[in-house]
Amino acid sequence: MTTVQMRGKGSITFPAKLRAKYKLQEGEVFTIIDLGGGSFLLKPNILEVDILSRRIAKRLKEDNINLDDWIVTLREERKKIFQEKYGNVKIPGK
Repeated sequence: MTTVQMRGKGSITFPAKLRAKYKLQEGEVFTIIDLGGGSFLLKPNILEVDILSRRIAKRLKEDNINLDDWIVTLREERKKIFQEKYGNVKIPGK
């Protein structure tokens, strides 16, 4: 069992072993559930977009792809898909 101490403004530091084990990073958001009797449960709020962005970042790193190049390619592909679906429609302001 691991113990932690509450600090000023209610902050608690997760032990390094738990942060590493569960791949917790600064800024992680948790839901605190009051189990009663002074017991609490902390549950990470894992959003699908966070999961996907981590997978994308990992893949870009593995494939040695620059983020700026990827964004350009993404815009080009989005434009192609739009043209396939809607043709050469003029978008106001573009």
